[in-house]
Amino acid sequence: MKFKKIATWVLGFIVLVFLIVGGFYFISVRPVMQKMMAIHTINYDKDLTLVIGGGGNSGILTSDSLVLVVDTKMGEAGEPFYKQVKQIAGNRPVIVVNTHVHGDHTSGNHFFKQDKGTLIYAGGNYDKEFWKSDAKEENMATDWVKDSLVIKVGDETVTILNIPYNAHTQSDLLIYLHNHKMIFTGDVVLNKQSPAMFKRYKASSAGYVDAFNLMERRFDIKYVVPGHGSNGSVAIIDDFRTFFEDMKAAAADPSKKNDVLSKYGDWTQVPFIMSPAAAISYIKGENEK
Repeated sequence: MKFKKIATWVLGFIVLVFLIVGGFYFISVRPVMQKMMAIHTINYDKDLTLVIGGGGNSGILTSDSLVLVVDTKMGEAGEPFYKQVKQIAGNRPVIVVNTHVHGDHTSGNHFFKQDKGTLIYAGGNYDKEFWKSDAKEENMATDWVKDSLVIKVGDETVTILNIPYNAHTQSDLLIYLHNHKMIFTGDVVLNKQSPAMFKRYKASSAGYVDAFNLMERRFDIKYVVPGHGSNGSVAIIDDFRTFFEDMKAAAADPSKKNDVLSKYGDWTQVPFIMSPAAAISYIKGENEK
């Protein structure tokens, strides 16, 4: 009889956990994932196509002899994005640049690696074993940018810059198109979306702010393609800088927390993972070191 009671209690506990986890997923996570996976293609001009969503935002820059791709999408969006690139590129060689290691930006790499000779650049501060454990070996980059790299794509000059300190991760790349005065920031900049900050990736609130200053010091930026959210003007960078200023203020003074949480209530977020409250908690941890 006692065993039966214990079994009933354990079963009830398992059901409760399942309901809590399931409820959290359907209420908090699933709507955000659906929003992230929605795809919007922008034919920016004859040489540049922006593919917003499907995981991380991507770009396809073309010339007569070369096509450059920024980020390769997440999960099921990877293959149709690859086919979209191939339709544009035809027989021209393709170079891929990954802004960082996370799977929502790199999961389509293996489709591009099917094509012999395709180069995939990523930040040079990642250890290959770390990359394999996070993005899978099939999506491993082929070449690594330790400092910076300049690529000519037709008349366009593209600078790929490895941020020289920890920001969103330990090796974030910025991709700047000089003629377009456009920057692809990966998740170092988001548009009205809270960041996910984890110790595993050496995320640093100070590094984010230093990265904002670096990109604005190094480049004449008119247009921003963030890691997630709509593309737009440099105001996107300013808004994200203000976000971190507010999070730091709330981390230092708990009386400001409720006002800060309310201010960013309309931003895309997932409780405990990517939210203003999670950012405040992470920054508090940084301050306590």
